[in-house]
Amino acid sequence: MPFHKIVLVCNPSQPLAAQLAGDLARFLHPKGVQSEILNDYRLLPQIPQADLCISLGGDGTALRCARQTAPLGLPLLAINCGSLGFLSACEAQDAQHYLAQILDGNYSTTHRALLQGTIRRQNADKIENLLAFNDCVIKTTSPLAFTLRADWNGKELKHFYGDGVIISTPAGSTAYSLAAGGPILAPDLDAWVITPICPHSLTERPLVLRADGVLSFEPVFKNHQDNAVVSFDGQHSYALQPGDKVCLQRCPHQARLISAGTYDFFGRLRQKLEWGNRNA
Repeated sequence: MPFHKIVLVCNPSQPLAAQLAGDLARFLHPKGVQSEILNDYRLLPQIPQADLCISLGGDGTALRCARQTAPLGLPLLAINCGSLGFLSACEAQDAQHYLAQILDGNYSTTHRALLQGTIRRQNADKIENLLAFNDCVIKTTSPLAFTLRADWNGKELKHFYGDGVIISTPAGSTAYSLAAGGPILAPDLDAWVITPICPHSLTERPLVLRADGVLSFEPVFKNHQDNAVVSFDGQHSYALQPGDKVCLQRCPHQARLISAGTYDFFGRLRQKLEWGNRNA
């Protein structure tokens, strides 16, 4: 697939990202590839005929672009200008060489499932189309445990009692869920992971479910002043009150991630997270 117009989305708070965006735009021009630089990922739907998005920043920038490009069907190439860069295909210093390979057709595309959430409130309009590439987190806002009633496809699943839960995609299983003791899922599995946060039970364990159903969670508080919050990818948060319900299901759109050559998920684990390193 030839690329004719590329959108470069950079994190404006990172000078390296802004500088690299200009360098890549100048690199693309003599190759006959149009480019446009954006400092706001929310403007992506306004760029007509774009056939590739490049995110320049850290994992936060890549997450924002992944959620925005998925409904557009726009492939995403993430270049790391931050620290960890687990979602990135390459580092900033290798960007031109890496992009040259992709323009020559030496690339692969991997698809990643997203969560789609709806918040149903008792006395207000529902909030819909909340997307998460990594995870949806429901947790208490105070140092007090609370109960979450969970349903799976309209039937009672269980009650979670503790600080909350993390509902993770396979791609997000290496993020917050992993830090909370959840399993690593291969990114192409059709599954979700529910990982309890500080559960008040010695028998509580993470739960893996097929991703073809609807999960719903309803917080139950002992006191009226207690409350919780639901967040999507740690970037968009909403307060939850008694009677609110969070419903989650598979998003009909997938993120399309571009990488030069063949993507090596387990190699990324070894490189970025030092997986299997006995000295880590």
